[in-house]
Amino acid sequence: MLNRKIAPIRQIPDKIVVTKADEIILPNGIRLLSINVGTEDVCKLDLHFSAGSRYQSKPAESRAALSLLTEGTQNLTSHQIAEKFDFFGSFCEQNSDRDFGKISMFSLSKYLNESLDLLEQVVKTPTFPEKEVETYRIKGKQSLIVELEKVTTLSRQDFFKGLFGFYHPYGFFAEPQDYINIKRSDLVNFHQSHLTSNLCTIVLSGKVGDSEINNVINHFGKEKWGNELTTLENLPKIAASEQRKYFSHKEDALQSAIRIGRILVDRKHPDYSALVILNTLLGGYFGSRLMKNIREDKGYTYGISSTILTLREFCVFVIGTEVGAEYTSLAIKEIYFEISRLRNELVSNNELDLVRNYLLGELLRSFDGAFTIADTIINLFEFNNLDYTFFEKTIHTIKTITPEQIMNLANNYLREDDLIECVAGSKKNIN
Repeated sequence: MLNRKIAPIRQIPDKIVVTKADEIILPNGIRLLSINVGTEDVCKLDLHFSAGSRYQSKPAESRAALSLLTEGTQNLTSHQIAEKFDFFGSFCEQNSDRDFGKISMFSLSKYLNESLDLLEQVVKTPTFPEKEVETYRIKGKQSLIVELEKVTTLSRQDFFKGLFGFYHPYGFFAEPQDYINIKRSDLVNFHQSHLTSNLCTIVLSGKVGDSEINNVINHFGKEKWGNELTTLENLPKIAASEQRKYFSHKEDALQSAIRIGRILVDRKHPDYSALVILNTLLGGYFGSRLMKNIREDKGYTYGISSTILTLREFCVFVIGTEVGAEYTSLAIKEIYFEISRLRNELVSNNELDLVRNYLLGELLRSFDGAFTIADTIINLFEFNNLDYTFFEKTIHTIKTITPEQIMNLANNYLREDDLIECVAGSKKNIN
């Protein structure tokens, strides 16, 4: 009989099999990565463009252009597009972040060609109907007004503004009026200059064979589209101020939002994998030190975490939480206390082994299923132009890192003078 009072023995895997994508350079120069994993007759197509907000000429332009792609083409209305996707059992979604614009389509394999024909029209010949643009303006403005009432939004914006400067592409945020200023011509220009074949990478995943790959080539791989002369501008230099603490007052706020962090090295840096371990110990999983202290022991918050955000040129380390307003100063004090512990006390081998197992388990999960593998691989290639040896180095670091190395990392990267602190809430709860 299984004795459920005895925890199973933790075992660190000796080796992780990394699923690799088959790579093809299509006739029009697009890079196609195909991942044939799975038994169900479904597949997913991701089109990644260098079309994030850092490349836009006006605020909110990138997100608007991506969002409105399915609102009309030269031959179809938004209603007809939605009906056709629904008829084929397909689903299309668009997303935009600081660096990339992404269009994803899920499809049954037997209707992939028909779905691709529809997606091709959406990607290559959108019309951005004025009526739909006007609706987007109104909804976008109202949605942002609501968001700016939240302390979480205020602290997040202050954090990136403090790190990069108010006018840097990573530190700049749209205002409600910016949505009203969006013009149809802006979206047309952005589409023609950035949603183009020369700025595109395609990932096809699922139950994939020659037929599915050929369908993708026929629709997206033969002719070039868009402005082939578009070149990507380098990021401007960071012009952040010397100010380290920021506060946004929200009258009678019941909670305070806290963001503490700094700019880190990129994923190519030798310290990156070790920093992931350090971050996990501090706040990167449910059993982290921040969770145990500030949630479980003190009860100041429902949840607190630390994260390493990946941007194209570098990474950002951030601790984030929302706490009861009366606990704001106490929570901040405990955050710095846990950071200080990492700088001054060696991590126990038992705690480090627990984190090793967790991280290797998460790495295994990132290769569980075709769609998850697709996300893992595109992040590897697109963000920092890495190769598969990245995973081998990461596994080696997880297995071999010592408590002494973790303490040295904490002293190099978690000095309080290097951290930005941003709080949004009521002034009466800040000491």
